[in-house]
This record gives sequence, C-alpha cells and structure tokens, in this order.
Amino acid sequence: MTRIGLIGGTFDPFHNGHRRLVEAVLISGQVDRVILMVAGQQPHKTKVKVSAAGYRFEMALRGVADLSQVEVSDLEIRRPGRSYTVDTLALLRGQLAPEDEIVLVYGSDVLFDLTTWRSPEIILSSADVLIAHRGGIGQQAAKDRAEQLRRDFSARIDFLNAPMLELSATEVREAAVRGELDTGKIPERVAALITRHDLYGYDEELARVDPAVWHQLADYECQVRPLLNHKRLLHSLNVMRYAMHLANKHGVSVEKAGIAGLMHDCAKCLEAHTVLHYARLAGDPELLEPALAHGPAGAWLARHQFGIEDPEILRAIHYHTTGSGDMSVLDLLIYVADKVEPARTYHNLEAIREAAETDLVQAMRLCLVEVEAFLERENKPSHPYAQAALEKLGIPTHHPPAPDKQETRLTLEQ
Repeated sequence: MTRIGLIGGTFDPFHNGHRRLVEAVLISGQVDRVILMVAGQQPHKTKVKVSAAGYRFEMALRGVADLSQVEVSDLEIRRPGRSYTVDTLALLRGQLAPEDEIVLVYGSDVLFDLTTWRSPEIILSSADVLIAHRGGIGQQAAKDRAEQLRRDFSARIDFLNAPMLELSATEVREAAVRGELDTGKIPERVAALITRHDLYGYDEELARVDPAVWHQLADYECQVRPLLNHKRLLHSLNVMRYAMHLANKHGVSVEKAGIAGLMHDCAKCLEAHTVLHYARLAGDPELLEPALAHGPAGAWLARHQFGIEDPEILRAIHYHTTGSGDMSVLDLLIYVADKVEPARTYHNLEAIREAAETDLVQAMRLCLVEVEAFLERENKPSHPYAQAALEKLGIPTHHPPAPDKQETRLTLEQ
C-alpha cells in the first residue's frame, strides 16, 4: 500500500511556501509520495484571472524538479470546463492501485470552506485529510472545526506539524508584475522561467479582459495542449499574451488576438505528412513547403477540429509565417507577436518591440528587413507572399536564382 499526498493549487506562481509544504509532508512520514495537482478552471474563482495552465504546470515542475518523491499532474488541466475535487479524486483513483490511499493536503482555511464544495460527503469518504496551519486561522478554531467534520461526515482528519504558511501567491505575483522577484520567496528555477517568458509582464492590463474570454482561452488551451510539445506550448502562450497586449494598444479585438495567438502553431508539432495533408486541404499551393505548411494547416485545424469559424482569426493563422501583400491589422499583429514574443532572442528585437507599441506597420517593416537580410546571407529567395508584403511596404528585395524544388525557402520562423 502506498499513501499518496495530493496537494492541489493554482501555483500562480509556485513559491517557496508551496515548496515548504511539500517538504513538510514528505518529512512527516504520513505519506510515501506527493502528487502536485495543477488546478484547472476552479468553480469558486470565476471572476479571477488565473495564468494559463501551461505556465502554472511548468512553474510547478521546475519548483520540485529535484524532489524524486514528487510528481506534477496535469489531470485537471487536460479537461475543459470547471474542475471539481470530487471528480478529480474519482479520475485519480482510477489511475492508482486498488490498495493505494489518497491523503488530501490543505491549509487550515479549507476546513471552513469544504462543506460548500460539490459532494463533500464523497470527498471526505474517499480520502484522508491532512491539515497544515495557515496564518489567519487560529489553531484551536481549526481543531474545533475538524472535530465537527469528524462528527458530521466521519471524516479522517489529522494535522501536520509544519511551518505556518505565510507566503501569499498574490503578493509574490504582484512583486513579479513590478519586476521585483525575490528568490527568498520563489525557487530560482521558477524565477528564471518567469523572467525569460515575462509571465506577469502584462498582468495588470490583461486582468481587465472579460473573464469569459479567459475561460474560452483556457478551454482552447486544454484542447490544443496534446498537439504541442512543452516548448511550443510556452511559445504559443507567449504569443497569445503579447498579441492580446498589442490588440489592446491598437484597438483590435483582444479575444480574436488571443485565440489567433494561441492557435497559430497548433499544427507545428504534428507529423510532417499530416501537416502537409491539412495544408493541402486548406487549398493554398504556395504554402506547401515544410517550413511554411503549418500556417495553412493550422488554419484548417483551427476551423475543423476546434470549431473556430472567424475568417479574420483563420487568415491570421494562415499567413503568420510569411505575411502577405494585403494584411489586416490582426494579420500584422500576429505576425509581429510571433516574431518578437518575450522569449525570442535575435538581432534588433527591442527596436521591433518598441515600434510595435505604436506602429504595427513599422514593426512589420523591421521584421521583414531582418528576414530579408537573413535570406540574403543564406542566398535564399523570399517567399512570393513575403515579397508581396515587402513591395507593399517599399522594401527592396533580392531575387537569387529559383531554388531546387526540394530546397526550403526560409523565414525567421523557429
């Protein structure tokens, strides 16, 4: 028999309070291993913006990377819609051996909320509960409440001898927004991730987006997640957030920008023959080369698998690798966001980002100049669609001899 401590949370961000709780549970000897359950869409946080699941999962992974007895689970974030503890327990139970025991680990504040959750009687009959004291909840009050739950539900509740948890994810997140990450409060690996991807860089601005939009994006992320490796998912989330920031600056639909940014690479990690098949179905023979086909393939997939019908979104996905001679503001925005999202690093990046704040056409021009310089160094031709964009913007192009049919025309797409 294995006793498994289940610690759920948004982990937005994962901080040293979470880490200390995990360590205390393991040291206590009351469990054999720990599963960190990254929370899906929580029913009691319907009006609160929570960072994308892919970010939170990656932060949790990095926060406990050196603890061999700890597993980070994406069970909840793989499922669309609201996540309820009673459902998570049932699904997790199906993955464990019949003799394994689940121990729910919470802070003491949960004792006063648990009866408002869905099916508390099933939760308390399905698992033991291990409680760590939290600041703001008196220890005697917590013990009295535990005793009441034992009487009312025959709950099996014990208390954990652990340091009182004082760290607030909200305070750590607010400090991150200000660029004041404190490695005394957050693991270094997590801090490095936040810094590289600027995870909270637009948080105050994006917190004003309608919660319904975030819920929709969370569902789309859940659906696209199985198609992408973790690097591509982080890139797509970066493009989503940066595109939403630029949309807010330029009067474009933040919802459309977010969906297009999240979905722009949805076909990128598929097998090459599958990408080509979808690209052919999209009906654009000019974008069938290996480095470019995921654009039209992604647009086809977005429409036929994810049910996205908006022609502006589909067009932005279709042309995000090359641009075109007649680009909408959303097209420009997604092209630029893809090239200069926060984790990108190449020449002239800051100049492009600076231009993008006020003039997307100029940002596009700078992007195309960089692409053209790269192609010229490699003695490769521009794609016809990129040439049309260059000519529209008055940028001289070079035209080396036509390549062999097997040779790929390059872009800055990585």
